[in-house]
Amino acid sequence: MQVLVIKYLRFCIFMGLFFTPKWAFSRDIAALKEADSLFAMAQYTEALSLYKKNFTNSEKNNQPMVLKLAFLSERTGNYSDVLFYLSQLALVNPSRTLFEKMDKMASEHNLKGYDFNDYSYFIIFYRRYGAYLPLLLLVFGAYIIYIMYWKTKRRQGILIVHKLSILTYLLVVGVIINLPSLYRSAVITNPKTFLRENPTAAASVVDRVGKGHRVTILGSVDHWYRIIWNNSIVYIRHSDVRNI
Repeated sequence: MQVLVIKYLRFCIFMGLFFTPKWAFSRDIAALKEADSLFAMAQYTEALSLYKKNFTNSEKNNQPMVLKLAFLSERTGNYSDVLFYLSQLALVNPSRTLFEKMDKMASEHNLKGYDFNDYSYFIIFYRRYGAYLPLLLLVFGAYIIYIMYWKTKRRQGILIVHKLSILTYLLVVGVIINLPSLYRSAVITNPKTFLRENPTAAASVVDRVGKGHRVTILGSVDHWYRIIWNNSIVYIRHSDVRNI
């Protein structure tokens, strides 16, 4: 009897895992089709509401959807959301035009964090050619191993240039591994946000800012993010920002 019960429970779990995603997927498709229809009929407010409900982490790489969200947010005057979605798009398909548009919009609303500078160029380069970096590092690492093996086998001393090559290689590998966490960013969504000296509500207020500013996240302490603001390290609540 116990064996039958266990088999029945396993069957129910399997059927639940098998069918539930399909139902959810069907609902998402239907909602997106309805949103597309509303968008085509210029019913932007209703379309925006549906798109937002179906915008999840899995949709961040959906460029057409992100572009629609940015367009609709701009039509409804929500510049904070426009900059958020354009920042999302910049992670997938960065371009000079996109960065300049964000910089211009941020300047019009006196927002910080969108300057088109050397860092922006670096992001463009990294996003476009970052996939080739592991291959280059593999070739360079193989070269270093070969030189070390050849030197050791012949009992020759290791030149300073080869020692520097090893150090450079390890440094580059460390940067590549930690790059995603070093350059996390977020957009402030709370129109009355307090930036504090320490990760506690009792800490002194460094500044009070509105929504739309983009900040660089350095780490997290409890429900606080450690960020850079005016070249200083301050803390902001998780609930006051939206991660890009």
